[in-house]
Amino acid sequence: MDQRRTAASSFHSDGIPPFEETPSPARLEGFSDGVFAIIITLLVLDIRVPREATLHGEPLAAALLKQWPVYVAYVLSFLQVGVVWANHHTMFHHIRRSDHVLLVCNLLLLLCVAVLPFTTALLAEYARASESELRLAALIYSAALAGAGIFFSAIWQHALSAGLVDARADPHRLHALGWHWELVPLFYGVAFGLAYVAPYLSVGMYMLLLIYYALPGPFVVRWMRVQRARRAVKT
Repeated sequence: MDQRRTAASSFHSDGIPPFEETPSPARLEGFSDGVFAIIITLLVLDIRVPREATLHGEPLAAALLKQWPVYVAYVLSFLQVGVVWANHHTMFHHIRRSDHVLLVCNLLLLLCVAVLPFTTALLAEYARASESELRLAALIYSAALAGAGIFFSAIWQHALSAGLVDARADPHRLHALGWHWELVPLFYGVAFGLAYVAPYLSVGMYMLLLIYYALPGPFVVRWMRVQRARRAVKT
């Protein structure tokens, strides 16, 4: 009887379900997917075709090789956006409701990611410049990624604290995801600091982070805990 009363209370007297006041997370995710797709497309526009009139007798292969910083920056940034999109998709798989704070955090994340075409072109242009100019270009590139890491982690932390995740989700998986994404600002902050000391070392750390965050996070965290538990049992 109580179940029938509860089910009936979820509808108005005319049989129409009540209006959901919170914004739909599906619409938010769809908008984000569109922005990620545009960002990835814009990255390739910085790769220029060497014009025959500007070669001045130089082989085409040599002219193409001169653009190697552009190629490296493009691949690195393409993968960066791809990994952010993949983790963003995993995150919203668990989010069932949204609110204004989540909407703002997501927009700020897109703000930081959307600037990557500019920061990528800047890094590629000054990859062979003086050390001070390369350092500044690397710091700007790192600052955008560090900001993206902060807001990405903020989305998930707010979703957990505000109860926006699916109540039926595995709590152990949610905890593992929390650890996985909570470290994003820390890792990207270290990479930002390395950009000031050694720009190329900072780029190398971003490559390692790409590999790490391309892996299924909960699997990595759980594997580490299993290994730690096994060592504790042995001792």
